[in-house]
Amino acid sequence: MDRQSELEMRVLILAPTGRDAFLIAQTLGAADIQNEICPHSAGLLEMLGHGAAAALVAEEALSHRDLNDLANWLAAQPAWSDLPFIILTSKGRANAATAQKALELQSLGNATFLERPVRPETVSAAARAALRARMRQYEMRRREETLTRVNADLEQFAYSASHDLQEPIRNIAVYSELLSRRYGNLLDGKGQEFLRYVNQGALRMDMLVGDLLAYTKAASIADERPEPIGAEGPLRAALQNLAEAIRQSDAQIEYHSLPEVRMREVHLQQLFQNLIGNAIKYRSRQRPQISICAQKTDGRHWLFRIQDNGMGIKPEYNERIFGLFKRLHGNDEYAGTGIGLAICQRIVERYRGRIWVESEPGKGSTFFFTMPE
Repeated sequence: MDRQSELEMRVLILAPTGRDAFLIAQTLGAADIQNEICPHSAGLLEMLGHGAAAALVAEEALSHRDLNDLANWLAAQPAWSDLPFIILTSKGRANAATAQKALELQSLGNATFLERPVRPETVSAAARAALRARMRQYEMRRREETLTRVNADLEQFAYSASHDLQEPIRNIAVYSELLSRRYGNLLDGKGQEFLRYVNQGALRMDMLVGDLLAYTKAASIADERPEPIGAEGPLRAALQNLAEAIRQSDAQIEYHSLPEVRMREVHLQQLFQNLIGNAIKYRSRQRPQISICAQKTDGRHWLFRIQDNGMGIKPEYNERIFGLFKRLHGNDEYAGTGIGLAICQRIVERYRGRIWVESEPGKGSTFFFTMPE
C-alpha cells in the first residue's frame, strides 16, 4: 500500500479533553483500525487535506469558527466524497446552547452522534461502519476516474479517426465525380448508377465525418468561465451560413434583443445554426416562421427559445432526438447524420446548461436551452 493509500485509510481523532484521544486511539488500534491523533482543530483540517477515511471528534473540540472552516472544506470536496464524521457528544440536559451546537454539527453532513459515556465496542463499530462507507466512496471515485479516462481515450480516437478519414473520403467523392464527367459516356445505365452510389456514399461519409469531428470538439470544451459575449453576433453569423437554405425555403426569421452570455462565440453560433437549420429542414407546407428570444429565469440563467411552425415531433421522441445518430426520418427523406442535436446537447451541458424540446405533430417545435449569465 502506498503512502497516499495509507493516509486515506486512517481515522483522524480530535478529542483534546484529558486522555480521551489516547483512549480512543487505543480502542481503534485494538480493533485493527488505523488512526492518528490531531493536535488541534487546525491540524485536523491540514491532515484531512492529506487524506482520511473518517474523523472522530469530541464536540467540545470544535468552535463555531472550526465548524465553518470544516463546512467550507467539505463544500470544496469532489462529488464522490462525503467524509464520515463520528461526533462524541456530552451527556446532559438539553438547553439552547446545546441545541445550537447540535444544529451546527449537522452542517458536517455525514455525521454519526455517540453520546458519552460510550462503550469501546460502540466506538469501534461506528468506526468500522464509517470505513465501509468511505470504501464505497473510494470505489465510486475509482470508477469515475476509469470512466473519465476511457471517455477521453474514445473521444481522442474518434477525433483522430475522423480527421484521418476526411482526406481519403473526399478523394473518393472527387475522383468518382471526375470518372462520371470524363468517362460516364462509356458506361451503360447500370455502370452510371453504380458510380452515383459511390459518389453519394462518399459525400454522406464526408458529412458524417465532419459531424463526428464537431461532436468530439464539443466534448472537449474546457471547463472554464469565458468572458460574456453578446448573443446577436453568433446568431447573425449562423444566419449568414444558412443564407442559401433561408432563401430557398423563403423562411421568415425574427429575433428580439438578445442578452450577453458566458460562452465562446463559435459554440453559440453552432447551437443557433443547428437548431435553426433543423427548423428549416423539417418545415411543413407553410412558409417557415422561426422566432428566437431569451428571458431571465432565476437570476443566474438565461432561457433561450427557438420556435418554429414546422412538422413537429411526437412527444415520445422528445428525448430520443438528442441521442447520437438518432433520426426520425430516413436519409432518402431528409439528408443528415443524426448528430446535430447531440452536438447541441454536448455544448449546452459543457456550459452547465440544459436543452429540451416541446412539440406536437403538425404544431411546430420549440427548442429551449439555458445558459449561465
